Amino acid sequence: MKYIDTVENMRVIYGLVLAGLLCSMLSDASLAQQDKVSLPFLMGSKQVLIIGESYGQAESAQFFSKTVTEYLNGGGCLKAGLEISSDQQETLDSAMKGEVPVSQIQINDIVDSVTYRQMLTDLSGQIRAGKCLSVHAIDAPGTVPVTRDAWMEKQVVSMMGDTPVVLLVGNIRAVKDSGGEDTGKLLAERISEKTPVVATVLQHWRPGQCENKTLVYINAKDESAGTYIKETVKDMTPEMPETPAVIADGVLVWSCESENVTEKIDIDDSGAAASVKDEVVVSEEKTETVVRNEKVLKKIKWGIRNRYPAVGMTKDEALQALGEPDKKENVNNVEKWSFECFDEQGYWHTCFVLDFKDDIVVKFLDLE
Repeated sequence: MKYIDTVENMRVIYGLVLAGLLCSMLSDASLAQQDKVSLPFLMGSKQVLIIGESYGQAESAQFFSKTVTEYLNGGGCLKAGLEISSDQQETLDSAMKGEVPVSQIQINDIVDSVTYRQMLTDLSGQIRAGKCLSVHAIDAPGTVPVTRDAWMEKQVVSMMGDTPVVLLVGNIRAVKDSGGEDTGKLLAERISEKTPVVATVLQHWRPGQCENKTLVYINAKDESAGTYIKETVKDMTPEMPETPAVIADGVLVWSCESENVTEKIDIDDSGAAASVKDEVVVSEEKTETVVRNEKVLKKIKWGIRNRYPAVGMTKDEALQALGEPDKKENVNNVEKWSFECFDEQGYWHTCFVLDFKDDIVVKFLDLE
C-alpha cells in the first residue's frame, strides 16, 4: 500500500508539473515581453510578416530596425518592404549601398520622420556589412492609375519566394479582413487570399508620452488582445468581426511605465495617446505620464507646418494645422473633430479624427 501511495503521489506531482509547464507555454505564446519579441517569434511558420504602424510614432521604426538587425545577425536572409513610392527604388538601392545619402529618398510626409530615416540608415549599414538583406519600395507612385493596395499587392507578390518577407505599413494595411468590397480590399487581405503563409501584427500606443516605452506582444487569441485590436481598427472597418484573430494575428502594445501622477484625468485607455497643458504633468490613472515639454512642442510645431495632428495640440493649433473640421460631435464628454480628405481615386473620406478634453487633443486617429 505504501508503494502504491508513493506512485500515486508521483503521478499527481508529475501531473501538476506538466500542467504548470503547459500553462507557462500557453502564456508565453499569447503574451510576450519586449526581450522575447523577434521576427521569428512574430512570423512563426509563415513566410510573410506584415507589421502595421501608426505614423509618426518613433518606436515603430526603431522596433523594425532592431528586429531586422537581430534576425540578420542570426545568419538569416530577409526582404523588407516599406511604404515608399516604387519610383524611388533606384534611389533607395543607391542609398542602401551607401552611394547616396538616405536624405535623397523621397518619402511621403505622413510616413517620413527622423526615426524613419535613421531606420533606413541602419538597414543600409546592414547591407554594406554584407548581410543578406534587400529593401523594396512598394507604395504606388502618384502617376499610377490603380489603388495603392492593388499596387502594393503586385510588388509584394513579386518579392515572395524562398526568402522571408517583412513589411512595415500603416495599421490599416495590416488588417486581414476589413469587410470591404473587392476593389476596396486592403494589402493584407489581398495577400492572404493568394497565400496562407501571411502573418499580420498591428501596433497600438496606449495614452502617454515618455522617453522609453515598454512593449508587450499579445496574441489575437488572448482575451486582452480584443480591446486593443478593436480600438486600433474601429474606424477602419465597416463591421467589427466577433473574433479579433480575423483582423490580425496579434498586436504590439506600447506604453509608459512611469507612475509619476500629479493630476488625474479621465482618458479612454484604449486610445492612441494622452495629452497635457503647458508645464502640467498628466497621467492615465495607472501608469501613463505626459508632459507638454520641448519634445511634444516640437511635434506640434511639425504638425502645424505639415498639416498633421499631434497629441497635446490646443484647438487653435489644430485649426492652424488642419483648418476647420468637417464635423464636430460630443461623445461621452469627449469632443470629436473629423476632417475629410480627397484621395487619389477622387473620393472624399474621413482622414483624421481628433479627440479633445479640456480643449486639448488627447487622441487622434490617422485613417489615411
